[in-house]
Amino acid sequence: MNPINKNHQAAVSDDNTLKRFPVRKSELDRFKFGKRIYFQIASSTFGHTPLCLDVACGAKPFPKADVVCDLNILPVKDRSMKRLETTGKPFVLCSCYFLPFKDGAFDFATSYYLLEHINYPGMFYSELKRVAKHGFIQCPTWFNEFLYGEEVHNWIVIKQNNRLFVKPINNKSKQTLALSFIFHRLYRFHTWQLLHAIIDEITHVFTVTISF
Repeated sequence: MNPINKNHQAAVSDDNTLKRFPVRKSELDRFKFGKRIYFQIASSTFGHTPLCLDVACGAKPFPKADVVCDLNILPVKDRSMKRLETTGKPFVLCSCYFLPFKDGAFDFATSYYLLEHINYPGMFYSELKRVAKHGFIQCPTWFNEFLYGEEVHNWIVIKQNNRLFVKPINNKSKQTLALSFIFHRLYRFHTWQLLHAIIDEITHVFTVTISF
């Protein structure tokens, strides 16, 4: 699935950036790391397609999800006031703390850029592990927060020894991120987007992930 919408794709094609940087399409896909885990699980089940849940699907559901869920139907600040998208998949309105599914109902569950928003990340993580045999979570790194810091984020997420730890973003920390609007504007340029994608593909400096 091509993650770039038609208008964006046309704009990138008209730009000379792609000629200057050897970027694979997969590097521009926000779901690239989660897809790799999904296909690993799919290959281990000998042809059985994993039943997949996307928690807090927002405006961009995980492409391989069979069921999507979110707490908000209307646009909210947490997803930049973008409209909910289900891409035609079954949708469940629910809280990430109380997923209305049986234990182990899904083979695989994903969550993209949710944990840093919520008040009780540990409670959410336990609930995700309850309903899915395998899972994948992706969040911004501390460096990403430093460059692009969002007012709606409550936590800096750190990965150590294959475990996630969260550190509160207090008012003082938010003041140090006051210039983040500069990097948000930079991200509108295709060249910066591609550099961002290449760097993250190699170093994971912008994204922290964990799977189980």
